[in-house]
Amino acid sequence: MPAVSSAPYSDLVARHGLSPAHALLLAAVPDGSRVLDVGCATGYLGGILLERGCAVSGVEADVEAAAQAPFPVQVGDLADTALRAGLGRPFDAILCGDVLEHLSDPAATLGWLAGLLSAEGVVVVSVPNVAHWTGRRALIRGRFPQEDHGLFDRTHLRWFTRSSARALVESTGLTVVAEDFTPAPLPLQARIPALARLETRALRARPELFALQVVLTARRGDRRPGAS
Repeated sequence: MPAVSSAPYSDLVARHGLSPAHALLLAAVPDGSRVLDVGCATGYLGGILLERGCAVSGVEADVEAAAQAPFPVQVGDLADTALRAGLGRPFDAILCGDVLEHLSDPAATLGWLAGLLSAEGVVVVSVPNVAHWTGRRALIRGRFPQEDHGLFDRTHLRWFTRSSARALVESTGLTVVAEDFTPAPLPLQARIPALARLETRALRARPELFALQVVLTARRGDRRPGAS
């Protein structure tokens, strides 16, 4: 992981609470799991998992953020062999929430992380969907904005769509067992309740266009719940 400050993301959680993508990440982790939270920031996800009886470890490049986490955190770049050697194994769940888009070689990192899974373990990945209608609108207008967070976060090294996110995960030998999407409010939705219902139907019909983030849950090989 590059030395990217996690402050903007921690600040967003402090101001607005957890996002829908965060909720999906947490929902994919069984109570009592051994969890590796990659890019854990200040530990706002792992802290909730601790309350659910999970044993949580983290990896974080931002020293100040890592110091605030309520669980052990390896500080540094995940590509560093010394850091990797310090991680325990196996893990029942590995969380990569808004992480892969910041990596120069996300496939290599994800493939290595897959090797840390227990037999029934899951990797849960969330990435922003650059094909969201607001991203398409910006490109149609000839713009590629640089922002502190969101689709056009200036620290992103990679950009994903629904299909390319799935292709990345599957390229590492993982099998996607669940695919979820998170919405973004439509303009005027707060004032026109009917727009919320329209947005929900649109998200189901055209996630490629209306999903702000794609959340994928994957297992090693072709293992699925209940598989022999």
